[in-house]
Amino acid sequence: MTEKHCDVLHNEKFGRYLVANKDLNAGELIFTDTPFVFGPKQDSPPLCLACFCPVDNSMCTRCSWPICSEACEKAPQHKIECDVFSAVKVKFQPVDDWTVASPQLDCITPLRMLIAKERDPDRWHSELEAMETHTEERMKRPSWEAEQNNVINFLLNHCKLSARFSRELVEKVCGILAVNAVEIPSRGGFSSHAVYPFLAIAAHSCVPNIVHTILYDDYRVQVRAAVPIKSGDILYLSYTHALAPTLTRREYLLESKFFNCECERCADPTEMGTHLSTLKCSKCDNGVIISNNSLDNDAEWNCTDKKCCFKTSGAAMRKMLSVIQTEVDQLDSIEPGPQAIEQREAFINKYKSVFHPRHSVLLSVKYTLAELYGRVEGYTIDELPDLMLERKVEMCRLVLKTLDIILPGESRMRGMMLYELHAPLMYLARNEFSAGIIAQEQLKEKLQEPLQCLADAARILQREDPQSPEGIIGNIAYQSMEQLKLSLDTL
Repeated sequence: MTEKHCDVLHNEKFGRYLVANKDLNAGELIFTDTPFVFGPKQDSPPLCLACFCPVDNSMCTRCSWPICSEACEKAPQHKIECDVFSAVKVKFQPVDDWTVASPQLDCITPLRMLIAKERDPDRWHSELEAMETHTEERMKRPSWEAEQNNVINFLLNHCKLSARFSRELVEKVCGILAVNAVEIPSRGGFSSHAVYPFLAIAAHSCVPNIVHTILYDDYRVQVRAAVPIKSGDILYLSYTHALAPTLTRREYLLESKFFNCECERCADPTEMGTHLSTLKCSKCDNGVIISNNSLDNDAEWNCTDKKCCFKTSGAAMRKMLSVIQTEVDQLDSIEPGPQAIEQREAFINKYKSVFHPRHSVLLSVKYTLAELYGRVEGYTIDELPDLMLERKVEMCRLVLKTLDIILPGESRMRGMMLYELHAPLMYLARNEFSAGIIAQEQLKEKLQEPLQCLADAARILQREDPQSPEGIIGNIAYQSMEQLKLSLDTL
């Protein structure tokens, strides 16, 4: 681990947590952490156990578990389970559909963690022993029984590891993974997960002040300041998706991390004025619908107009969000193309009288639309009329304005939106110049904003792994910035 610009403290609220030990600038590297273990997540479809690409009936010649190539068969991370399965002749059972979740893979990451503990007992003792497992709460969950069958009994009995590892240890390992693991990207497009002992100490807030980047080659994580941070300030990471509404975020955190979030964003029914959870009132024109108490998931929701008597329950809100999220998931399954844009616009039109314009459901769809406009057949950037260019600008600005509050500073989402914003601004300015609406000097002035967008996008996104989609965009942004500078010099 490189030098750390933070210290570990302890209190009753957070347990262990991190504070900055020096003043930090936005974008400054605070620490790098290496995973103690990484592997497939629970409920993964059959994936290559080395690179996590999807496989279809492709097996390791030695252990007969999913592997995509000869190179991956020899990968050190796969050798761990390969040795165990080969010794006891436990094979992966072929499945009918190689695209659906396979509980057989649930044992892989716990097994890798058990072997890692054997190989590096000092690191286990110093970095993982104290991690939360929330065993008592997990025992009450339906997933407990599946874990007992698919992981614990499978490893101890079928794989004959009971002499090597106790049931209590395997349960502890499963708990550490359930509570502390974070998703990591893979080239195959499927998420796997990893445990980063130092990153796991960072406290959570739905308005974080740090961001993390995971590198593809060795899964190291780099943690940076998203905003300027003073020495002694607590470092806050977000464990949830930034654009999710409060009900969804708090339910996820309680279900997966076993705590009720009471951060400033969760405590404010308007989500700090962003209205990411706010609905329009169908009974009156003056009020909007917000929760009576956003720290109580079962609280009543009422119209803010005192004369309006509209009210609904937290349960009804959760059900509605769940139903509409299913629609959003269906939109996300559409291949990028004209239909992907048109169906999202139809979705926004359908729900614009239900949700506040900045509600998370609409904002998430607008975020995707901002990326699609200018990129798909029939809607390429040089085909877009000014009206659609302005639509793209409007959506980018709306997302960026919201990120200013809920995800301040330098984040991947901001970098991507800044990159998306530059092109329509540039085309609109050039179209105005071509139409004789503005003179050359005004064109130069108007091109300063897209130039700044590219500079900021390049700075933020070039910190990502160069092979990642964001890292690739970062390099494109830098090259586009240099080209635009040259163009401006010749004007």
